[in-house]
Amino acid sequence: MRALLASLLLASACASPGAGPPPAPPEGEDPLRWSAEVEALLAEPVTLRHPVVFFGSSSIRLWESLEEDMAPLPVLRRGFGGSGIFDAVHWLDRLVTPCEPSVVVVFSGTNDLAGDAPRSAAWVAARFDELVVRLRALGCDAPLVYIAISPTPSRERHLEAVLEANERIRRACEASPDLVFVDTASELLGPEGRPDPDWFVEDRLHLNARGYALWTRRLRPLIGELYAASR
Repeated sequence: MRALLASLLLASACASPGAGPPPAPPEGEDPLRWSAEVEALLAEPVTLRHPVVFFGSSSIRLWESLEEDMAPLPVLRRGFGGSGIFDAVHWLDRLVTPCEPSVVVVFSGTNDLAGDAPRSAAWVAARFDELVVRLRALGCDAPLVYIAISPTPSRERHLEAVLEANERIRRACEASPDLVFVDTASELLGPEGRPDPDWFVEDRLHLNARGYALWTRRLRPLIGELYAASR
């Protein structure tokens, strides 16, 4: 995994100093469907210098207490729709890198492991590698913190793939000093290894206040250290 990621980074760096356009969407992916929501985010004024950017899907978008939970860190919430991990790759150059982040925090991939035709764990992990490659090719050397894909009651039938994807991404992060995997998933499982509904709102998919408190507890000290080291 280390060798693969290194070769991808070298190839992207040599290909174009300006990083070029996003990679072509894999079959079945349409990141442009989020264009209106992305434009709405871009219309919001950004006054923070070198913020901690929280980026990804609806669990980031719905984290309404983020600023309070991470205070006094300067945080910027850039979650959109029910986006997938390739959507994150595609929109990096609009939603993340122009902000010159001090730390990038990503929660993405959960929506790829859903429905009747889910992506494989290997596919999600490969897109994570693309995300890292593109972030670096765009000139952003900020540390990237990846929040584990949540095992949710509403998608319990995909639990095996969720755990495999998390393991693959964890290994990729361990191979690089500027990538950090945060295992928030283990505590969301009950004693029998099944997703515990006590962490989720009524849809059994999104976190409740207790679930976000867990994320805060696991993330806040780490991000505080990374932010301090970046200054």
